[in-house]
Amino acid sequence: MKKVIVIALILVMAVFASGCRDEPEELVFVVSFSYVCNEYVTTGDYDGHPLVFIRNQSMFAHESQQYLMLLDDRLRNVPAGMDRAATMIDDRVQFNSVTVRGGTAYVDMAGEDLFGSSLEESLLISQIVSSLVVSFEEIERVRFLIDGDAVDTLMGHIDTSEPFERGIYVTGLE
Repeated sequence: MKKVIVIALILVMAVFASGCRDEPEELVFVVSFSYVCNEYVTTGDYDGHPLVFIRNQSMFAHESQQYLMLLDDRLRNVPAGMDRAATMIDDRVQFNSVTVRGGTAYVDMAGEDLFGSSLEESLLISQIVSSLVVSFEEIERVRFLIDGDAVDTLMGHIDTSEPFERGIYVTGLE
């Protein structure tokens, strides 16, 4: 009986001790967000630039999670009061992961439900590439993957067989 109590106490202490470990610290990253111009999306015609930029914003994220945080949280949600901005990152767009190797960000997206027009595809590519390349100095180009595999296109319109150093639309942020 004493052995059972001792083992139970050891297990309780181990669980308690594991809960007391320090969580990885969140870091502050200064990033720039690229959204799409709402008028350009709705009419296909606009005198200005098809992208809307928000520069030098603070973003909190854990190390190595900053890329996914930028895409899957910040770019998915247009800030309140930004009526002229929209996002191409909607429910059809799901990110599996973002990894960076040798200056290339590999953006792995889920292939299921990923569809759209050539305008939507070009704006999605531009929104992702512009935001990553401008925000993180370690990223020089972006390569798109679908479910872990290199692909020739995301939605059937734009050639994604090579990495992008800029989006389809010149960013104006360089």
